[in-house]
Amino acid sequence: MDVGLENRTEVLIVGAGVIGASAALALAKSGHDVLVLDRNSGIGDGSTGASAGVIRVHASDAQSSALADDALSVWNNWREFLGADESEDLARFVRCGSLILDTGNGFADQAAAAMSGAGVAFDKWTLADMSGHFPYFDFHRFGPPRSVDDEAFWAEPTEFLRGGLYTSQSGYVGDPTLAAVNLMRAAQRAGARLRLSATVVSFDFEGDRVVGVTLGDGITLRAEAVLVAAGPHTDRLIRGIGATADFRIRTRRIREELIHVPAPSGLDLALQGVHLVDGDLNINFRPERGDAFLVGSNGDRADEQTFIQDPDVFNQLVSADAWERMTLRLARRIPDLGIPRVRMGVVGLYDAAEDWLPIYDRTCYDGLFVAMATSGTQFKTAPIVGELLRYVIETELNGRDHTTEPFRSPVSDRAYSTAQFSRLRAPREDQSRG
Repeated sequence: MDVGLENRTEVLIVGAGVIGASAALALAKSGHDVLVLDRNSGIGDGSTGASAGVIRVHASDAQSSALADDALSVWNNWREFLGADESEDLARFVRCGSLILDTGNGFADQAAAAMSGAGVAFDKWTLADMSGHFPYFDFHRFGPPRSVDDEAFWAEPTEFLRGGLYTSQSGYVGDPTLAAVNLMRAAQRAGARLRLSATVVSFDFEGDRVVGVTLGDGITLRAEAVLVAAGPHTDRLIRGIGATADFRIRTRRIREELIHVPAPSGLDLALQGVHLVDGDLNINFRPERGDAFLVGSNGDRADEQTFIQDPDVFNQLVSADAWERMTLRLARRIPDLGIPRVRMGVVGLYDAAEDWLPIYDRTCYDGLFVAMATSGTQFKTAPIVGELLRYVIETELNGRDHTTEPFRSPVSDRAYSTAQFSRLRAPREDQSRG
């Protein structure tokens, strides 16, 4: 089939979420001809839009913490990074700090070791430090996390948590979708092209090499490299052609609910808010504007996770069970919280690996690359991940194994091993969502 010049590109990216947009920007800035597709009608309309937008630097391992720290410097200089003029509406990074409670389950120690190894600044706070900074929290030990139907959940606590870790540089982006739009607009200024409402129905091959895709309207697109960054739809797209045959890591689609809960009257979260990682109650939350909390699950209880097989079929309404569970847990930590009657929140579908690390790699087919298992954990690193994916694609197209050479961050010149993000890695048992 004859393919017109307008349907040819060097790198074809499937997915216009925050990761796909970041990769498009990095590749286009490096002089590559880039075309981005998305099945939705808007940029960042998938799992990016359902992200909590938390920008944190703590992690389970030093490399992930360092990558987040590099990305933080970009979020702090967002307009300059994008090359956007003063007229462009940009996503705003709000610095509120993160407090990781030491619940005795080992995660705080692990995060401290990771940040120390990465050279990331943090403070160790005592119970008195935490109470002094955030007097509206009750720092009693309520855990381990229990169902709200368990009588033990309502028992009066007798012990206090011993302290926590505080990272003053952390915060959040209140409009993750706008961040993806910003990245895509910057990519377009650098020469990238974009097609929305474009559904990939098949991959096209020459031998064992992927050379393009065919869309639902019959249009055929040709490319030297195809990067699939389609969030929860990635696994279905590539599994159908056997591209996951050598994967040692499993990915899952997790239905995620973020609950919007008004703050107690008189509490100004713009001044007194913090991102709290509360493994004691299996919740984490951040300020939402200045008058509410955005509350999600830590994912520590398997019985509270909902796995979805078909990414196009899931309940997109806040459930009564999740609403009750998270608001009641939040009320234990914040005694003055009132339980609102109206359920409000955001429901999305997250794509996550069994060890919560992303996959940035080629596949068993030449020319086919993936950025997957990023939902819920990698929004914060997206600006640097685009450069990492550029490195992976360029290295492999030049006939070299990207896992044998370090990727160097353009922000700090830190060296990163991309083997940690390989599809061939053994699942890491020491990882957590954080």
